[in-house]
Amino acid sequence: MYHIVASDLDGTLLSPDHKLTSYTKETLNLLTNKGIHFIFATGRHHVDVAQIRDVLGIDAYMITSNGARVHNAMGELVFSHNVDPEIVHDLCLMEFDNADILTNYYCHDHWYMNRECPEQKEFFQESVFHYQLFERDNFKIDDVCKVYFTCGDHDLLVTLEEKIKARWGDRVNVSFSLRNCLEVMAG
Repeated sequence: MYHIVASDLDGTLLSPDHKLTSYTKETLNLLTNKGIHFIFATGRHHVDVAQIRDVLGIDAYMITSNGARVHNAMGELVFSHNVDPEIVHDLCLMEFDNADILTNYYCHDHWYMNRECPEQKEFFQESVFHYQLFERDNFKIDDVCKVYFTCGDHDLLVTLEEKIKARWGDRVNVSFSLRNCLEVMAG
């Protein structure tokens, strides 16, 4: 008998159109009703995941922002690992003016982006979690768990990955969650 089940959201629990199917909802309810602990383990923001959890009506732990935040079944923060503020500042400005690369970051309960991108909203079919724009000369750098870059040109992101690793080394953890999404968390 399993005591714990953990799952990602995108490409796993969510359908290709980023929705929870009735089968998924039923399965998760059956698991939790049998006393099996469920854990969301995802790169998504905890506010987004909490809304999905609430729609399901289940108690679930949440490991979010690729492990930078952990919330218990009551939604209380039990662990956080932030990116150093000076690194956040420099990351957010690295590609700010590059029209090909979007810069995003998660700060406390908010998602920030450097410019409008309506296509991002298609990923949030099961929650109401929207970005706010940040300004080049005035943005929050404390309590940031993740900075990420999206771009249609994978090669541009590979070059950016190399620059980030060369500059900060093991002070950051850099990985691709998708071919078009480069994510940076604390090392």
